[in-house]
Amino acid sequence: MINTKLIIFEGIPGSGKTTTSQLLHKYLHEDGIYTESYVEGCEHPIDLPFYAYLSLREYNELILKYGEQAEWLEENSIIEDDYVLCPYKVPEPHPRNDMLMEYLSSKEFCYSSKPIVTFDTFKKVFCRRFQQYVEKAVAKNEITIFESVLFQHQIHDINRLYPHITEDEIIEYLRTLANILTPLNPVLFYISQNNVSESLKRTALIRSKPRWSTEETIAYYEKRKALELDAIKNIPFHSIVLDNTDYNWDKMFNSILNTLCWK
Repeated sequence: MINTKLIIFEGIPGSGKTTTSQLLHKYLHEDGIYTESYVEGCEHPIDLPFYAYLSLREYNELILKYGEQAEWLEENSIIEDDYVLCPYKVPEPHPRNDMLMEYLSSKEFCYSSKPIVTFDTFKKVFCRRFQQYVEKAVAKNEITIFESVLFQHQIHDINRLYPHITEDEIIEYLRTLANILTPLNPVLFYISQNNVSESLKRTALIRSKPRWSTEETIAYYEKRKALELDAIKNIPFHSIVLDNTDYNWDKMFNSILNTLCWK
């Protein structure tokens, strides 16, 4: 049995990350192994969905300006030595204040069309998030299951916010994040189908998202998948590409259990 505290699932949309991570979470739970599973869009120990990036001065000014929300801000913000990260959707400020939410939205760290910080600062923030997560997880007797935390979310944000960054720079950054995770002896499963176009068209139909089947979107994910497969070669821990072209979930799940020596 592999002594891991972290299992990561990656792959393009519709590859089966969420389905598989939830199956594994259920399997381990029923086997008496305590696990935490985090899917996209949930409150997360690493990802920063809908967080504002503020300087300490900006944060302190908010505390003074929004007295009714000051306690909420203090309880929910991530306060570092030289910056503060404030959520504004999950959870949203209490009591609700539209002006405050609009301001925080204007300082969005990841989910925006233009960067609020330099790429070096972006990397510093996430390296710190990964380090803080590892420091806590290494002391716990549990397994964490993540999806998309190492490749998809990072690459999406970089491509959107910092289009000038080269693929080599992205891979080097991903290797830095992966190195931070090594104390947890992670295992990464990359779920793949041979034909990106067919996979996305199938997913677009199932999820009623026709834009996923456009030529532009297909070209983007073909390029992203190639980058991710290159990045896997530079990951300093056990990484496996799972071919699920036939969408045989039982066969793939058995492959995962065999890899983990849990069957």
